[in-house]
Amino acid sequence: MHKLYALFVIYFFYAAGLISAAGISVYGQSKPDTTQRVRLDSVTVTTDTRRAPLSGRVFAVGSHIISASAGSIVETAMSSLADYFRAESAVYLKEYGKGMSSFISIRGTSSSHTTVSWNGMSLALPTMGQTDLSHIPVYFFDKMDLHIGGNSTLYGDGSIGGNISLATAPHWKKGVSGDITTSAGSFSTLFTGATVRYSNIKTESRTSIFRGSAVNRYAFENNTKTGRPTEYLNNSGYENYGVLQEIHHKIGKSSLLNFNLWYLDFNRQIQPSVALNDRPETFASIYDKNFRASLSYSGLLSKFSYAARVSYAYDHERYKEDIIAASKVLASAEAGYSTSSGRVSFKGGVTAEHISPQVDSYADSITEQRTYIYLLAKIALTNNLVASAGARYGMVTGSEIPVMPSFDLLYIPLKTNNTQLSLRAAASVSSKVPSLNDRYWGGVHSYLKSESSKTAEGGLNLSWFSGRSSLDMFVTAYISEVNDWIRWLPAGSVWRPQNVPEVNSKGGEAGAMLTAALGEWSLKTGLNYNLTNVVMKKSLRAEDPSVGYQLAYQPKHSWRASVTADKEPFSLFVRVAYTGERTTLDIFDRLPSYTLTDIGASAKININKYKFTLNATILNLFDTNYQNVKFYAMPKRHWQVSVRWNF
Repeated sequence: MHKLYALFVIYFFYAAGLISAAGISVYGQSKPDTTQRVRLDSVTVTTDTRRAPLSGRVFAVGSHIISASAGSIVETAMSSLADYFRAESAVYLKEYGKGMSSFISIRGTSSSHTTVSWNGMSLALPTMGQTDLSHIPVYFFDKMDLHIGGNSTLYGDGSIGGNISLATAPHWKKGVSGDITTSAGSFSTLFTGATVRYSNIKTESRTSIFRGSAVNRYAFENNTKTGRPTEYLNNSGYENYGVLQEIHHKIGKSSLLNFNLWYLDFNRQIQPSVALNDRPETFASIYDKNFRASLSYSGLLSKFSYAARVSYAYDHERYKEDIIAASKVLASAEAGYSTSSGRVSFKGGVTAEHISPQVDSYADSITEQRTYIYLLAKIALTNNLVASAGARYGMVTGSEIPVMPSFDLLYIPLKTNNTQLSLRAAASVSSKVPSLNDRYWGGVHSYLKSESSKTAEGGLNLSWFSGRSSLDMFVTAYISEVNDWIRWLPAGSVWRPQNVPEVNSKGGEAGAMLTAALGEWSLKTGLNYNLTNVVMKKSLRAEDPSVGYQLAYQPKHSWRASVTADKEPFSLFVRVAYTGERTTLDIFDRLPSYTLTDIGASAKININKYKFTLNATILNLFDTNYQNVKFYAMPKRHWQVSVRWNF
């Protein structure tokens, strides 16, 4: 793999040198949309270009969904999904260091309460029941939606806090196209990726490969030692690579056959706590391999649409001599119907899964079967009132799952040529089956119940534009009750999973994006704010002191602000991110809040017919010393530069 990486780098600079001899010119084009937009109008009209049933988000008319722009995905292609959300969203990430494990928390829920999928396939490990966002490369994806708020009806088991939907799609651009992306940064951080697409309009193939690595030997203040001496971090490097292969083939005018495959290999040292930084006998590493493959067929027949998929997933993790692995086979089918006007739509489907774990701490005979059926409906009652509803039911080996209904409403009281005001509301019941580790690690925990939640939310969206100026804003308020929340708690000399009777979460989200012109410059100013109040209301113990207190590692306040200035072919930006005070596992032990500032610039140049994008970023500009998780060092000021060649 090291040889392949070297060849990519040599090829990149060799090609750049050849074509630069012919001359360099700056090119102008439409400025990239680097903002995240909330799509206000959820009424979707059926067209002949669609070759599959409507996506789940179409039925979430009253919910808050953020769609990542193509520009923001390209600009962070050399990063992980954790890096993307840290830069672009106000949601909280629990991180154990740069490039280390990173888990998302939406509205105060745990990381296992947010589902992450790629083209409909779950990326969560069946054993752990959660997704480490530091493992997921942005480079592989073309589209990304973040659904804020629970809705298992749409996205399946586990979507109590929200859902991240990642997608790849054919471009249908005739001929050969692609890119080579290289990046370098502080602490010997390197990334190289290459993508080649070939299309003859009827068939398209995409091959992507990447390699990333870092040493991460950065300076930090050791707050466990007298005088808080400055030390350099040990045992915190990583090396990963991945391959993505896709083939899309059109059948007739309205059907599509898709084959998708990806493989990730992630070797990572486990960053020690600052107290153990000089204790090499405690150092360890973890090795992950993840494989996904699927074959799907979809199409459109008049007003009816259909899709079927079979997929296979295998996840393998080795820590010292322990192996945690699982394979999963999934089959699904769905069908939809939409009227010619798109005012009425239905969608229904069924999925079946078979999971086979290979874990030393489980009994040899453990397997699991899951079956789900669902039905969704959407109707435009009037030109400015849309309602949707749905229900999902599941059967899982050894677990009971409630019926999961949802209801959404969208009302547009104001719609003119340049202004739209939308009011929305949503309510849902969601659930999550205990993970395999919850049920079988160190014994059979048959007493565990499935987690369940009830969520209600309401909000508004405002969109306005005039000439080169525009304003998009949203406000959401929500309340959620999670019952039987699973936590691992001490039971004598061991830890066992238990169901916490009730956890309540309430709060709100707000955001705005203002675009204005200043001479030849286009200015964008964005702000996102999250208020999260998540507390345990009922405990397993009668006199539990943590009842009524904010859950551990859940900031009540967090916000992100940004200013971007574009003048073709240049772009400048400043980002400021605030993460509020958090408690640790001890409710009386508080980690201080921190504010991080990033600045960056990019330029686009044309070398003959080839397009290059140059990016440079300084992160943590003011050298803030902070810890996201207690005793785990985070980097101070550092930098990153990248070059992307599109051909």
